[in-house]
Amino acid sequence: MTVLGFSHLQFWVRDARATAMFLQARLGFSVTALDENIGTDSVPHAYELRQGEIVFFVTDAMRYPSDVSDFVGRHGDGVRDLALSVDNAAAVGEQAMAAGAEAMPSRNGGWDRVIKGFGDTVHSLVERSAPTMPAAQRSERNGDAQHSAEPSVNLLSIDHCAVSVEAGEREKWARFYEEALGMPKVPGDRMVEVDGSAFTMSTVQVPAGDAALVLAEPTTSSRKSQIADYLDHFQGPGVHHIALSTDDIVQTVTALRARGMQMLDVPASYLGTGEARLGGIDLGTDWRELATLGILVDADEDGHLLQAFTPPLGDRPTTCFEIIQREGTRGFGAHNVRDLYAQVVREQERRDFGRG
Repeated sequence: MTVLGFSHLQFWVRDARATAMFLQARLGFSVTALDENIGTDSVPHAYELRQGEIVFFVTDAMRYPSDVSDFVGRHGDGVRDLALSVDNAAAVGEQAMAAGAEAMPSRNGGWDRVIKGFGDTVHSLVERSAPTMPAAQRSERNGDAQHSAEPSVNLLSIDHCAVSVEAGEREKWARFYEEALGMPKVPGDRMVEVDGSAFTMSTVQVPAGDAALVLAEPTTSSRKSQIADYLDHFQGPGVHHIALSTDDIVQTVTALRARGMQMLDVPASYLGTGEARLGGIDLGTDWRELATLGILVDADEDGHLLQAFTPPLGDRPTTCFEIIQREGTRGFGAHNVRDLYAQVVREQERRDFGRG
């Protein structure tokens, strides 16, 4: 009865085809299947995309009203199903229900168990030996052919997902994941303050692997934090960012930028401060290249990590992607967390200035 990691993410969006083509062209995913008959008539249109061990499904609704159209109308494009890979779906589901989890209807013919998570997000519990989605009605596509000349992005797996929850709810959700799904909380909560805004974060880890959920809640501060900003625009809790791993972040970010993917820039001061703090680490490249690409570096006693971030991807400033390369450490880097959210604050300021 163990959670093993992430199985897949299902996005509910306004336009599945446009979103799938964006993920293909900008992030290097391959469209491997198109299913026009998944679940019920209200969920008729889903693309399957893969890269490395990462599996995304992108679904829209051609019929209104529907669950999908209601979700998108309230939240905008976002993650509906943060599906978890388990060794025994029935046993994990029963354990979750015994701990108070709410059962949700399965859209996949009953071969999985589904429980309610934070906000309008659900968790399908998918046995590792089971198909991610039903095989019937799927048609394999070589949808990446038109992008074969583009540089390879080399994304490998989902490292973690960061979740924005409402003020006062972080501890409740940490207990939920530990008691219902056996995902223990990592010791040491962290409060992050940037330019008068603040939030607090906790991490829960899968017991049999490296995947994690980071739970962040806004903290009372003189300025609205980006977590509070997310909650306002998404109109409730949801997946704030999805961290995708690579073993060569310089090559990956270079490829993403060549494909036209926008990345957040690092502050001008980062080149000097980062190198002064961590200049003794052999990164295989120079700090000027990292700063130019928008790559942050941090370290702890177990090793170091490199991270880069996209701006929010949809029509609201909500969900974005992180690119991460780990060399030993399983942490998130105290300095990088502050530097990341300083980047986001600048992005908020640019957005608000443009609206003014």
